[in-house]
Amino acid sequence: MRSIGLVLVALSILIGGAALWGLKTLGTSHAEAAPAALTPRAAVVVAARPIAFGETIAAGDLKLQPWPAGAVPAGAFVSVTELTAGAPRLALAPIAANEPILPQQISGPGGRATLAGLIRPGMRAATLRVDDVLGVAGFVLPGDSVDILVTRGDGGDRSQMRTDLLLQGVRVLAVDQLADQAKNKPVLARAATVEVTPAQAQKIALASQVGTLSLALRSTGDPLADDANERAIRTSDLGSGPIARPVVRQVRRQAEAPRGWTVEMVRGGEVTHVSVPVD
Repeated sequence: MRSIGLVLVALSILIGGAALWGLKTLGTSHAEAAPAALTPRAAVVVAARPIAFGETIAAGDLKLQPWPAGAVPAGAFVSVTELTAGAPRLALAPIAANEPILPQQISGPGGRATLAGLIRPGMRAATLRVDDVLGVAGFVLPGDSVDILVTRGDGGDRSQMRTDLLLQGVRVLAVDQLADQAKNKPVLARAATVEVTPAQAQKIALASQVGTLSLALRSTGDPLADDANERAIRTSDLGSGPIARPVVRQVRRQAEAPRGWTVEMVRGGEVTHVSVPVD
């Protein structure tokens, strides 16, 4: 009987401990869930599937998704009806699934997926002619960042040619007539359109008349260099410039001693020599 009593006491202790542990765990989970439940939520319109550049956006391509109220992107749509009202809209840039739809990503009602929709306020689109070499063998694609170089010479003298860094960190809007940033294959193009300021557009127009423009593809996130440290590269900097002309040095000749006769004279045992010039 005594052993049975001990077993019952042990079971009571175990059951009580388990009950206390369960209550503590339940209280902790409620305490952790409470802040999440109190976080203000909002609903924003996101893409229900990947949407390609130039594609017409329909209501079936969109959905409402809960979003933290304090992290809603500026300009985000909060109603599918608000976005689809009126004429159809087109995607001006590739939109990933579950990505919030923003005004700069789509055209106006009834608009077209034109290049003008990709240009940021205050900027301009300028086009320069390139080839398979000047265009980095077709590896420059829309959305890339490039430097623009100008090579020019002094008349027809190739020994006086120079290359200057005209612009750096310029965003490529289109290659030929391709503006889709989702393209990732090399494109051999004859023209590249870049986004620049009005003053930079003037530089490109003038430089294209006085020299040859070429592109240099930049690494993503590469910081811009200080223009003051970028100097022009000349032909003489290549290490195999034009052959220098030999320098002719004038050697001064010593004047010849005047010709004449030498007369030996003996006076009292002393010998002397006297020069007598000859006329």
